Amino acid sequence: MSRAWAAIYSYLLRPVAVYFAALGTVRLMGKRALGQLSLFDLVIMVGIGEIVVLVGLERKVSLVDGLLMLGLLGGLEVFISVLAFRWRWFARLIEGEPTVLVHEGRLLRPNLRREHISLRDLRQELRKKGLEDYKEAKEVVLEACGKVSVIPREEVAESLARIRAELALIREELGRLVRQEGAGPEANTRPDE
Repeated sequence: MSRAWAAIYSYLLRPVAVYFAALGTVRLMGKRALGQLSLFDLVIMVGIGEIVVLVGLERKVSLVDGLLMLGLLGGLEVFISVLAFRWRWFARLIEGEPTVLVHEGRLLRPNLRREHISLRDLRQELRKKGLEDYKEAKEVVLEACGKVSVIPREEVAESLARIRAELALIREELGRLVRQEGAGPEANTRPDE
């Protein structure tokens, strides 16, 4: 192989090949791998990234070895997913368990401490869901993937629904006013004036 072709292979074709192999591996792993990552999924994704760097950029590993490693990691992810689907105890071992942080408006401080979540962090998550205080929550759960799920109390949920409905009406009215304004001054006059 000439030096020019060796350079093209080394700097262009090899990184592109490992990129598409990594993309294909992640695609074959399924949508689950692209959503909220479990600890195991995160480890697999970091491993894929490391292989891409070793094969495509640093060229410390041959292309064939890199493709074999990508295939192994992808296969391992699918195999572990099947086992976790089949056996609940295995899923708990690999993915972990959700932790209840607030129950019926009561703060479960031991669970917050165990998960290293400050009251400030909890309040931030509650605000994202439209709640001002943990007492407004029926339940707040730290899911195994690290996402926080918030279930508002019924009266809070009803209030939020009412506020959202009022906001929708305000948006509709604003839209109507903007359209009228765009139609010119004659659109703002009423026929009885």
